[in-house]
Amino acid sequence: MQRLPIRLFYLSCKGFEPTKLTRSQRPLLRHLLGSGAVLATTAQRIDKYGPIYMLWTKRNLLLPVLLALSACAVTTPAKVDTTVKDEPSIISVMPEQLESFDYQGYRYFDKSSDGFTMRYSNLGKHRLADVFIYPVSKENQELPHDQLVMGSTRATIQAIGSAVKTGQYANFNVIGAATKARGIRTVARVEATYLRENLASYTLVYQTEYDGTLIKVRVSMPDNTANRSSEEWDRFASSVFDTIIDNIQGKDQQILATKKQAKI
Repeated sequence: MQRLPIRLFYLSCKGFEPTKLTRSQRPLLRHLLGSGAVLATTAQRIDKYGPIYMLWTKRNLLLPVLLALSACAVTTPAKVDTTVKDEPSIISVMPEQLESFDYQGYRYFDKSSDGFTMRYSNLGKHRLADVFIYPVSKENQELPHDQLVMGSTRATIQAIGSAVKTGQYANFNVIGAATKARGIRTVARVEATYLRENLASYTLVYQTEYDGTLIKVRVSMPDNTANRSSEEWDRFASSVFDTIIDNIQGKDQQILATKKQAKI
């Protein structure tokens, strides 16, 4: 089936202004157009803060022009969902620098989820550290702590295995797995190697749970002797867990204090 040529236009009441498609936008626009059907719209936003765009193919020039004219004639703006989630409270207490990593930012898993991830990186050394924080699912809330930790760790390894099958990674091998007790908590630690874009990589996954919140740290870097023997990754994960759990404990204490005050 012949694919239609696609162009992207910025829409304003002054007319159309062509803008260049990025690599990341092309698959999305191809998908929207499907097998040649037109899904031109004046409300498609490429990103959260981006302008309004329109899709056009050589087979359908008139429709976008009419849409543009009607959009300029309407005085009442169309309702657009501008709901933005608040920044997770834990962000304010996380360090900007931790070991050799610098904080880069956070993002929610999706609009309907309370789970989110924070990224730290050491660009000079090609190291990434992702911190995942998400609530235990309702169907698993009654499971004991150890089962939650081990079950979530297995799910992570399975997800990486699925990525291998889709070609994102190759030669994925678990080279070490252990659990460690930290007070009343259990921390699972998994080491693995893989190829990504033909580059030998080394990754560690740390997983624990506290008070209904699952916390995971994944550190990835080039595979070499120095990185494998470093204790920095363990210290990084330990510091992350302690900071997040202290924050959760602080919230619990505030809730208890509020309840006691209400009874007085």
